[in-house]
Amino acid sequence: MLATYLFCATLGGALLALSFFGDFLDGVGDGALEGEVGGGVADGVAKLFSLRTIVYGLFGFGATGAVLHLLWSGARPGTAALAAGAVGVVSGGLASAVFAYLKRSEAGRMPGEESYVGLTGKVIVAVGAGSPGTVSVERGGRRYRVRARAHGLEGEGGSLPEGRPVVVVEMKDGVAMVAPLDAKLLEQ
Repeated sequence: MLATYLFCATLGGALLALSFFGDFLDGVGDGALEGEVGGGVADGVAKLFSLRTIVYGLFGFGATGAVLHLLWSGARPGTAALAAGAVGVVSGGLASAVFAYLKRSEAGRMPGEESYVGLTGKVIVAVGAGSPGTVSVERGGRRYRVRARAHGLEGEGGSLPEGRPVVVVEMKDGVAMVAPLDAKLLEQ
């Protein structure tokens, strides 16, 4: 039985490590099953057997079983198996409940490109009337470099030179449409 516990703990732990370091489970387990099932009881069953729930359950089962087997020197295999199974079910269910709450509350959701609209920044690579450049903007305490195109350059001579303050007017397919910003406005 120790081999089964170690296998489950190793497999579950490896998949958990992949999910933390490579975003391996994103959209593979929960999203695919939750969105395609009609709802009601079937939706609950799909969540119960989602990939994320199974991985957390495998790890909880394997780790608990291995620890109890080694702690009790294999003397109580039935009790260790029941405890490991219970911990596996609880850890899988708890993970499913936590991720369902996070999904409902939109916590941790990455802001979309519309969150750049209204931000001010500076031109890093000159933006021409017909050629894109790069601007640097700050959002949430981090500085981002964004490809940019000019918006409303009629009175500016057709380009925005490096270092020029700009404001993001809109975003189109990951490219910021920027307009020149008067230095007097920045002082206010």
